[in-house]
Amino acid sequence: MKGLKTLLPAALLLLLACGSSNKQALDRAREALDKRDFSRALAELVVLRNSEEELSTEARYLLGRAYLGLNDLPETEMHFKALLAEDTIYEDSVALAYKQRGLELGKVGERELALECFEEAMRTSTAIDMSDAYALMGELYSKYGELGRAVYYYRKTLATLSDSTTRAFTWEKLILILERLGDPGDAFIATEEAMHEHHYYLEPRYCQNGYLYAKDLLYRGQLDSAELVITRVLQVPLSPLLRDDIYFIAGEIRLKNGDIEGARAAYREVLKLSVNASSALVQRARERLALLGEEVP
Repeated sequence: MKGLKTLLPAALLLLLACGSSNKQALDRAREALDKRDFSRALAELVVLRNSEEELSTEARYLLGRAYLGLNDLPETEMHFKALLAEDTIYEDSVALAYKQRGLELGKVGERELALECFEEAMRTSTAIDMSDAYALMGELYSKYGELGRAVYYYRKTLATLSDSTTRAFTWEKLILILERLGDPGDAFIATEEAMHEHHYYLEPRYCQNGYLYAKDLLYRGQLDSAELVITRVLQVPLSPLLRDDIYFIAGEIRLKNGDIEGARAAYREVLKLSVNASSALVQRARERLALLGEEVP
């Protein structure tokens, strides 16, 4: 009996020593992760993984972060999945870890790894703010010519952003991609949406895209829509380099619509802008006015 009493404190001391050793290893691992020393963090945590004791949820989380920092995504996923199977309270933390690593990788050109991290973040939690990740995803997809996906993620960025300056940059990137895709309607609508948010520096682009869209609608015979678009464009200050073209296409639309007086007024504006208008455009405006029975000096 006396021997048993002697053994009990010894066993307790051993357990306490093991617990203290494990806590110290976790502390050192956390410190290494804070310093971005992923190899050292992993070395501290591997000792715990190889021990006979079951890993704590925190140890699994730190192991996942260490492997993530070393770009070993299969090991990362294994530990994070095991962690979330035990305790879903870590969902947001895991998603944030994936997102942060994706941002780091994307900024140094590791496109595929970055996108994989972002996808894992989105699969893990819908509660975290992904606006900066969406913006980088749009940039990465745009850079490699996947314009449709770039548009999708820039629109997701706009759906989550509130800062006016950042929204302005995002709108501009989105509009540029839509222009590259060659659909004047999409480009015009996006520019108009941006203008509704008072990003007035986009006015020249708004006029350009409105002109191209109205012209496209005219050639497709959608005259009411063309008139609506060109009317909206004429309501903003027009770029001097584009004003004559816009008035001429307005004249063409109105003429097709049977609005003779409206067409005459638009063609007269082209002549008033003859300093900017090309000689060919001026001549065409004169011809239209002559056809409409108006003498042009």
